[in-house]
Amino acid sequence: MNELRVNHDKLRAFGMDVLGQLEVPEKKAEICIEAYLFGSLRGLDTHGLFFLLPRMVREIRAGLISPAADVSIIKRHPSALLVDAQFGLGPVSAFQSMNEAIKLCRQTGMGGVSTFNCNHFGAASFYGSQAVKEDFVGMTFGNATPRVAPYGGREGVHGTNPMCFVIPAGKYPSLVVDIATSASSAGKISEIQKKGGTIPEGWALDPEGRPTTDPQKALEGILLPMAGHKGYGLALVVDALTGALAGSYVGKKVPPLNDLTTPYGCSSFMLAMDPECFAGIGTFKAKIDQLIEDCITCPPMEGFRRVFYPGEMESEEEAQRKEKGIPVSEGVVRGFLKGLKDHGLKVRDTDLL
Repeated sequence: MNELRVNHDKLRAFGMDVLGQLEVPEKKAEICIEAYLFGSLRGLDTHGLFFLLPRMVREIRAGLISPAADVSIIKRHPSALLVDAQFGLGPVSAFQSMNEAIKLCRQTGMGGVSTFNCNHFGAASFYGSQAVKEDFVGMTFGNATPRVAPYGGREGVHGTNPMCFVIPAGKYPSLVVDIATSASSAGKISEIQKKGGTIPEGWALDPEGRPTTDPQKALEGILLPMAGHKGYGLALVVDALTGALAGSYVGKKVPPLNDLTTPYGCSSFMLAMDPECFAGIGTFKAKIDQLIEDCITCPPMEGFRRVFYPGEMESEEEAQRKEKGIPVSEGVVRGFLKGLKDHGLKVRDTDLL
């Protein structure tokens, strides 16, 4: 299939039209499309618009998402909130939760928001980036459907459970660490499967609990934690900071993401922290710049052109994609459009092809 380059402004308008047809309020639709475009522009394609918008459409059509819902504050302390997302749009609930964390941070230097009854919110770094606009450190955690085995196990106990840290720098783009605690996401494995490739050893088990490099068997089976026991430990920490802190679902009790008969109900935790309360934002940024320079000036090992710091490649990719368009195969676009048409939406091939 031919590779296309889709202009991000064109894709934004297309996405807004789709959500408008589903009667999603305009301001909420804007948050969702910006969150998904953030993934598409930064090369996080499994968390981009082509991958996630059809899922949102399916869930709205199935009545699992309340498009007009706002987060509801259940419990308030000077630097912490407990929030009910009320099964609203995933990006909207996450965006509102981080906004509340930022408000608390302005007042006390640190703000934490624990949110339950959530839906999938896309790329975690989109929300941490909100905090960086205020020169705060932004942290995002989310739990997920239990499809990852604990270290040494062969059945799913916890989710891919992402964690994200977005840290402001001085003369460089932000330092961004946005990772799943599994060796790979299911979305990445699905992409490899569509291309006819194999996955690395250590990513997944087949349905019988045996190691596999076959992406189809991996998708039918169980994912493995990143870095063995280390990823396993971090995944449990994420469950503790999300579902447990909110008094909601953890581990095996988190509902299945792709079950269209019941709401999802995962949880998230947003934390905003003001460096001005410590050594000061100027000193902090200078130290982050130093860290970055120590990385990018490090002599590369054989086979590497140079050393990048976390978030740098995504920042460069975003600049390129804004200029040249978002790369996507014609087959993916045709499947994307067909899926939307199958759900009764009025879209034309000429909208994107």
